[in-house]
Amino acid sequence: MTDEQTAENVLDRLLLAFAAQLQTSEGPALAAGAVEALANLSRAEADLIFGQAGHLVHYGADTAPLETLLDAISAVQRGEAPDGAVLRPGDDVRLVGELPESLVGYDETWLRSTVFVVRYVGRDATVDVQSDLTEDYVITTVPAAGVTPWRR
Repeated sequence: MTDEQTAENVLDRLLLAFAAQLQTSEGPALAAGAVEALANLSRAEADLIFGQAGHLVHYGADTAPLETLLDAISAVQRGEAPDGAVLRPGDDVRLVGELPESLVGYDETWLRSTVFVVRYVGRDATVDVQSDLTEDYVITTVPAAGVTPWRR
């Protein structure tokens, strides 16, 4: 087993353990220490956490606890967003306008009909989005102007 595979397995175990623990709390809510540990995630950290959790969901892990965990992490990120922000982590969006180069290999009809979740909002007028985890779990960076809020 390579170091990368070991790291992925450890992250999988930690995400599953964290999700299971969250299910036993009242609310369910993250403990103050967990919120502090998840505050100020970088783009790379958010992509790794959401991408790996998405991989688990996509390939059959118990989805409810993981989705609860992802919602809780998004709530931490939402709380950090500036007042008046148009897009915040956890928002549902649809792609509009020209497709970014990062999505060229995907079916355009599928992309246009898919509701994505904002996972990270950059200071560079970009957002990282992830599709429904049962469909795909890849996170991609797109221009913020290339998405529009969507209400399910």
